[in-house]
Amino acid sequence: MAKNNFDLHFEYVSKLYLRLKGFLVTNLIIHSEVQGDSSSELDIIAVKLPFHAQNDRQVNLPDFLGATSESIQVLVADVKNVKNQDKVKFNKGLRRQRKSICKLMEWIGCFDTVNVDVITEIEELLNQHDCRSSNFTKYFLENKTGKYEMKFTFFCPQLNEWDGKGYKYIHGSEIMSFIWQCLNTQEKIDSCSRQYNLSGWMELAPYVKYFKQRSTVPTIEDFQSEYFGE
Repeated sequence: MAKNNFDLHFEYVSKLYLRLKGFLVTNLIIHSEVQGDSSSELDIIAVKLPFHAQNDRQVNLPDFLGATSESIQVLVADVKNVKNQDKVKFNKGLRRQRKSICKLMEWIGCFDTVNVDVITEIEELLNQHDCRSSNFTKYFLENKTGKYEMKFTFFCPQLNEWDGKGYKYIHGSEIMSFIWQCLNTQEKIDSCSRQYNLSGWMELAPYVKYFKQRSTVPTIEDFQSEYFGE
C-alpha cells in the first residue's frame, strides 16, 4: 500500500463502512475482448440480505443508506477522491458501453435474462450525474428469486453533504461518524466486546485500529494527517 495513495485508503475505509452495515463487499473488473485490456471497473459491488441483524453491537443509528427488510439490497458504487461534485460520475467505459452494462448485470445476477430493455434502463441510471433528485438512484426488481433494490451511488470522503445535484453519495462525515460509532472503545458494551485481536480484519485491520484509538469522531482531515502522516 503506497503511503500517498489516498484513493486506496478511501476505498478501504468505504468498504469498512459497508462491512459494518452488514454488506458483503467486493470490487469488479469488466473484461474486454482486447487482450491485455479491460473495459471498465467498479470499486464496490455490495449485497445485504433482508434479515441481516447485529443487535449485540448496540449501534442504534439511522441508516443513511435506507436499507429495508423488504428486499435484497444491491449497491453499485465507486469511490471518488474528489473535491468537486461535478466529477462524481461513473467511468465512460461503463456508462457509455452497453456491452459493459450487460456484463455488469450478468455478473451481479439479479436478472435471469439481461435483455435490451434492461440494458437501456440501467444505462439511463448510470448517466444521472447531471440530474437533480431527492434520494438515491434506484432500480427495483422482483422475480422468482426475490425482491431486489439496486442503488447506484458513490463514496465521496472529501465532499460535504449532498445537495440534491447528481447522484446522492455517502459523504465524509457520515463515513467517519458511523465507523467510529461502531468501533470506538470509549464505552463498554456488555453484549459485544470491542477489544480483541484485529488480525481477522485482514487488509482492513489498520483502519479498524485507527478508529478504535480515537476518543472522538475523527474528521477526514484527521484521517489524512494524523494516521497516515500526510
